[in-house]
Amino acid sequence: MQEHTEHIRSPDILPTNPITKTMSLSTQHGHVSIPRCAATSALAPTVLVGAHPPAVAPGGRLARAFPILAAANGSFTDFPPQHAPNADEVLVHTYASFLEEPASTLSPNTRRGDAWTICIPVDLPKISSPTLLSVNYMIRYATTAEAGNSIIQTDVVLTTASLPAEVVSGSTALDVYRPSAGIPRIVDQATTVCLANTVAIKANAGGLQWSHYVDTQHVIPNVRVHKPTQLYVVFNVEEQSTCQTVRSLSVGISATWQKKEVEIKALAKEKREAAEAAHKAAKELEEKRKREADEQQARDEARQWMAAETRAREAEQVHWEEERRAREANTAAVVAAIAKIANHRSKEAAPAIADAHLQESIVEAMKKLGLPLFSSGYPFEKHEDGYWCTGGTPGGKGTHFISFKDLGMD
Repeated sequence: MQEHTEHIRSPDILPTNPITKTMSLSTQHGHVSIPRCAATSALAPTVLVGAHPPAVAPGGRLARAFPILAAANGSFTDFPPQHAPNADEVLVHTYASFLEEPASTLSPNTRRGDAWTICIPVDLPKISSPTLLSVNYMIRYATTAEAGNSIIQTDVVLTTASLPAEVVSGSTALDVYRPSAGIPRIVDQATTVCLANTVAIKANAGGLQWSHYVDTQHVIPNVRVHKPTQLYVVFNVEEQSTCQTVRSLSVGISATWQKKEVEIKALAKEKREAAEAAHKAAKELEEKRKREADEQQARDEARQWMAAETRAREAEQVHWEEERRAREANTAAVVAAIAKIANHRSKEAAPAIADAHLQESIVEAMKKLGLPLFSSGYPFEKHEDGYWCTGGTPGGKGTHFISFKDLGMD
């Protein structure tokens, strides 16, 4: 919101121009493309000005420069606009003004006391349910021969109440305000939405010097307006006039509107983009879940393969271990057999008493030769010609005999 409330005193003489009084309302299509603004409510601060502000010589100017801050990143205004003249995005502007130099309605002969109000209507464009994007107004009020300071209140309102489009006494009841004894007045929220409010003190020096009050406001309400709502700038003054008091009032107002189709398109676009974003998010989530499932399956298969490989290696290890033990056992048996055979081949190396291995060889040889077998338990003793069964008598010769030759011994 840009705001500027100012009080200026100058040594101007009374105006000599003939009395003029005009109030105009106009509507036209604009060509400035601006982004939609967030809904705001502008409230201008009270400005108190001392009794001796800077004087401005006749014909002089007092100017203030207000910086324009550009956002570092979007959205930006296009000028000239990029839209066709009949496009929905083209903004619509309406204007209103009030001018009295000096204001005969407020002159000493016709004034309605020291408290008065003027309600200036601003026409709505001839489109269905437009959105009010911004309101700009500038008020210049000057008086001379005042008896004291003045209280001024300016309100920008949207209301369904009907207000008089003329200067009325401050005691006149207006439906936009709650009952009060004077300024400041409280807006009745049941019938009215206050978009901006300014309360100020206008310092008056008295005498024939002009005392000036200047107020300018830029309001960004962003409100959808339906019939029979009306836009007003309401200017209230409570002052101490004299029979010589002369007043000059100039008001200029502009309002910027947007067609509802722009909002409908924006909502449709927002809905479409939200649906597309939701679809994209759902698709990405599905792809993520599928990817995670595939990765999990791959990990499971890898674990199963590794487990199978481990089991196969373990089984192969067991198999080779069994084969190794079998080979070792077979080798030991062969070695023992060879040793047994070697021992049995030499009669000199043969033991004096047949051991278990030799005993088995004796039994096998006797079976092959058809010799009668001896009773088990009796040992064979070595003699010069072979082995004799002792028959239980050590050193004796029994009935069972087998020669070294029959045993294959040299």
